[in-house]
Amino acid sequence: MPKRVIVLILVLFLVIGSSACGLLRQDKENASSQGSEPVQETQANMRRTVFYFVNEHDLLVPVTKDIPWVEGIAKAALENLVDTPEIREELKMRGLKPPLPAGTKVLGMTIRDGLAKVDFSREFLNLDSRTAENNAIQAVVYTLTEFPTIQKVQLMVEGKPLKKCPNGTILKDELQREKINLEAGTAENESGKVPVTLYFRASSSDGNYTYYVPVTRMVKNSDDLMRVALEELIKGPKEGMGLSSVIPSDTKVLGISQNGNEVIVNFSKEIEGYGGGVETEQALVNAIVLTLTEFPGVEKVTLQVEGESGVLPEGTMLDAPILKPAFINPANI
Repeated sequence: MPKRVIVLILVLFLVIGSSACGLLRQDKENASSQGSEPVQETQANMRRTVFYFVNEHDLLVPVTKDIPWVEGIAKAALENLVDTPEIREELKMRGLKPPLPAGTKVLGMTIRDGLAKVDFSREFLNLDSRTAENNAIQAVVYTLTEFPTIQKVQLMVEGKPLKKCPNGTILKDELQREKINLEAGTAENESGKVPVTLYFRASSSDGNYTYYVPVTRMVKNSDDLMRVALEELIKGPKEGMGLSSVIPSDTKVLGISQNGNEVIVNFSKEIEGYGGGVETEQALVNAIVLTLTEFPGVEKVTLQVEGESGVLPEGTMLDAPILKPAFINPANI
């Protein structure tokens, strides 16, 4: 076989192999240190940004896409949440929709000491249910707090602080990330319970776009909350939410420990009984890593099976920690 053909085959193999990795980023010896900025592999003058859109089951979904890097980039990000014919068409093929009503304008915005004050036009209030109101509010808060300079958000409409929406949703003066996609029928402030964020898989109705959805589940408070979160993840999502889990329900968490920014989890052998397939195996690992890296200070996860750091059935190497994803649900899938 000519050398040129052999080289081309090798190049194609490497390209295909790297694109199949999805969210997985393993921490080899020369990996960047914790706290370093993620490399934004995007075109010049574009910023890779995480937005929160609404899916067919009224759940908020983080989606990563590139937008032009302009002055006032946070304000530009909010404008991408507004229902326009262009954005609606772009999201439609993925089974998603924008969370802010058509005609909504960002009249002003300031950022000071980690607090973003956003003034919307009155169209922001044109939402038909509490669910829609809550999704709009959380989409704004979560999208803005993806920016490192913003930790809290205050919402205003036509220059006045927004205290209560037309359908009854009450707002705090300062909003922050909390209880995204709270499971239906759950008491938000039940005594002795705390929220954990679990990541499940979902797909558009045509099956062409698969993505991960963060869900808040209230659980009994515990000194070992990471273990509790993993055990809840193994139980799977509630019915009727359009979500799925690929982790076998008989999987056991044999041990969990934390060393600095790394969490080491030891699973029973049942975790390997997910049914096979590279995509399914990747989804299993991603759901675990995304769930654990929701805990403060956790940047990477090491997985073990029966105490061994070997290889999963479809070839996922467990010999190195898996880094927290810099971005989630790329829009170009």
